[in-house]
Amino acid sequence: MAKFKRIVSNIEKCFKVYAEEREVDALSFHQIKNWYNSQDKNGISSARLINLLRKRPQFIWQYTERKVGSNETVSYWSLGQKSILPNPAEGWVVVEQKEAISA
Repeated sequence: MAKFKRIVSNIEKCFKVYAEEREVDALSFHQIKNWYNSQDKNGISSARLINLLRKRPQFIWQYTERKVGSNETVSYWSLGQKSILPNPAEGWVVVEQKEAISA
């Protein structure tokens, strides 16, 4: 049995719920964490969540946004190979990265 199988399946469920109910393919790190913590009594830490997102092949990093005038960033992830075009909100810019985030 794979380590963290239940946690990974719950993260996958998060992507499926957002895709079905809200028709959203790319989720921010904070959306995933908030959904998971509201569904699971033990919750998940930021460090564990980012580790699982980076190391599991089913989760694909899409892009990162940075708030103008600060170092606050938000990364967006998808389940599977989807090409999502960034659409930053006002006051946010897309961070240019040479290659995808990997472990």
